[in-house]
Parts: sequence; structure tokens; C-alpha cells
Amino acid sequence: MSKRRVLISTIVLLLLAVIGAGAYYFRSQITDFIKGINGDNKGDENGEEITCEDQVYTNTRQGYKVCYKTGWYTQEFGYSQLLVGFDAFPIPTASEYAGVFNISVSRQNSATLLAQYLSSLKDPETAAASIGGVTGIRIDGAYAADDVFFPNYRQSAAVVENAGRTYSIVMLSSPDGFVSNKADFEKFLSSFQFLEDTAAAPWGKNIYLNTPWPNDEVSDSFRIAGSAQGAFENTIVARLKTESGTILFEEPIIYNAPEVGELGYFDIAVTFQTTSESGTLEVFYTSPKDGSVADLVSVPLKFK
Repeated sequence: MSKRRVLISTIVLLLLAVIGAGAYYFRSQITDFIKGINGDNKGDENGEEITCEDQVYTNTRQGYKVCYKTGWYTQEFGYSQLLVGFDAFPIPTASEYAGVFNISVSRQNSATLLAQYLSSLKDPETAAASIGGVTGIRIDGAYAADDVFFPNYRQSAAVVENAGRTYSIVMLSSPDGFVSNKADFEKFLSSFQFLEDTAAAPWGKNIYLNTPWPNDEVSDSFRIAGSAQGAFENTIVARLKTESGTILFEEPIIYNAPEVGELGYFDIAVTFQTTSESGTLEVFYTSPKDGSVADLVSVPLKFK
């Protein structure tokens, strides 16, 4: 495996994650476009069951399944299966990226994510698309010829909001492999289905957990990670309780926001001991004025 291949693999995943600061120039145009084609109609998210003649990937945490090409590999990145890659080669030891598919889940709205795609592609084409029976937006375009990493590479991105999340289904293709990759991507996209009874994402007004996820099974040592903003002195609190209400721990977490009020990140390890089989993790912060809870995220958990 060459150093160049590893570098390209890393860059692809960073580019396709589409999580972080957006290109806000296009947001108002995209928002108007979404309203125009979508209105209040979210479509039939249960849809007709699709028969898969290849391989099926099912993501119960994020509430979807998809049919991908026989012989391809999948890999889940980060926490809680928020980003999943599909490739003809084991990731990240892939070749020169003739083609790679990606599904990511974000708390950001579709207008923000679509704006990022528009800002990175030349001559993009935008159209409505049905994704898992729900109306979304699709953008097709290409990177510039002088792009440092992907000159003239083609990208297709379908973005849809469902179950309190925004799903991005993406193809990145080399110019030479575009025809065959596009055919595979159309099948991939048309096979995408939402799962019923998907648990709500553990995202509050200003606290957004990446892990643990609702109904996760945790041992006596696990990680609490995510992002937050707006808390006094950048401090939130994590509290674990048993199903009977016994508090197993209560710990402050300081997130690393660059400025007061801005978004920051946290990732800590916690430990506990109990004979209970289940409980609830509460992550919250309180008002410095009166001590009332200003934001609270509750996550039901199973104990190993």
C-alpha cells in the first residue's frame, strides 16, 4: 500500500463526511428550492420492499438499509455508524479511487450540506430526487481540472431529511470510471430504504451526542463523545442512572470551544459499576442565573 493511496483515502473520507462549517452562500437558494419541490409532503417512507440481488448493509442505529455491489467492502468510521464507506477495495487500502460510495448522517439541515456540495463543484446540476420514498435533493457535478486531489473527478450527492437526521448518499468517481460507477450508483441509490421505528438521535438544542446511541449496550467502561455550545464556561454534565433512579456517576465535561458560545467537542472515558441491566445517560447543562436545566439529552442504555 503506497503512502499516496493512504493519503487519498484519508482525504476522501474527510471531504465526503460533509460535517463542519458550510458554504453559506447557497443556503437561501437551496432552502427555497427545497420548499418548492417538497412542501409538507414527506412521501411514503415505508415504501415498497426492494429485492436485493447483491449484498445488503443494514444500519439499525441510523435507520436505513441499502443494497451494494457483490464483492465490495464496507467500513464504518467514527462513532455510531454516522459515516459508512462502500468500496471495491478494503478501506482505507483502496486503489486510486476509481469510485467510492459513502453514506453519512448529520444533524445539519439539508440546505447547509447541499451548499457545501455546490461550493465545491463546477457546473453542478440540481434536481429533486426520491430517496427511500422521501423527497430529497440531488446534485451532480465535477471537481475543477486544477483540483489538487481530484482533478475532473465526478461527484453525485443525494441529500434527504428523515427521522430527525440529514442523510447524504454520495458517489465520487474518476473520469475514466464514471460511466460504470454512475450505473452502480443509480442502483445503490434506488435500493436505499429507511427502517421503521428508528430511535431519535441524541441531539438536543445545544448538545449533540455521537456516542453512546439510544439502546446501545455498554460495559463498565465506555466513551461519551459529541459536541456542544452555549453552556456556561463551556461545561456540561454527564449523569448515569439505573432504571430505578440510582445515580452511578455525575461528572462535568468541558468541551473545547474556541470562543464562548461557539461549538466545541468532547470525548471522555467513564466507568461505573452496577448489577442493573439498564439505565439512562443524561447529558445537560444548567442556567447560571437560576440553576434550571437549559438543555438535556437522555439516552437509554443497556448494561453488559
